[in-house]
Amino acid sequence: MKTFFSIIAFIIFFNGSAQIPCENGFAGSFPCNNYDLISQVPLSVMNSVKANDSWGWTDPLDGKEYAIICLNEATAFIDISDPLNPLYLGQLPGNSPDHMTWRDAKTYDNYVFIVSEDSNHGMQVFDLTRLRNVSNPPEIFSADALYTGFGNSHNIAINEETGFAYVIGSSTFQGGAHFIDISDPINPIGVGGYENDGYTHDAQIVIYNGPDSDYQGQ
Repeated sequence: MKTFFSIIAFIIFFNGSAQIPCENGFAGSFPCNNYDLISQVPLSVMNSVKANDSWGWTDPLDGKEYAIICLNEATAFIDISDPLNPLYLGQLPGNSPDHMTWRDAKTYDNYVFIVSEDSNHGMQVFDLTRLRNVSNPPEIFSADALYTGFGNSHNIAINEETGFAYVIGSSTFQGGAHFIDISDPINPIGVGGYENDGYTHDAQIVIYNGPDSDYQGQ
């Protein structure tokens, strides 16, 4: 489902008019491969000119789907439950006066955790259940918590099985993984890091469940 969110968010966000089929490798003027172009929310609607990434969240209460768009200066939220009529709900401004080109967001337990390469940004925590009750979109949201154990960061990965976030590419631990306990999302706690291999660009954190018994459960 997360992959679906990523694909849909970029289609909504980058491509042309509604319901354009993929024919001969193009949906309108945009290259495609077995994906039709459904709808678009232009960057101008979100008062931005740049974006770099997307993630997604499914509300466990009603199954509604939301795209989380990493803009140049903020994080935007779009209700994509009706793909033909996506609704821009608003944005959470970044926690820095800088407007870099990179922001990253991941979800855990109905919260989104946001980092940026903006200086002194830290990790924003936002309660996604607040999107259920947006009466007058678009809104400007505020963060529910802020972790300041680092300043800027390139990326964040989360192990949803353990409730730990791994901030990577920050100024701490030589750019290696910075470990944060997010089991209580609005009270994140830094618990250390790993610097022996230097700068880390990206990561996927999983519990090993393969055939090698020496590493099972690690």
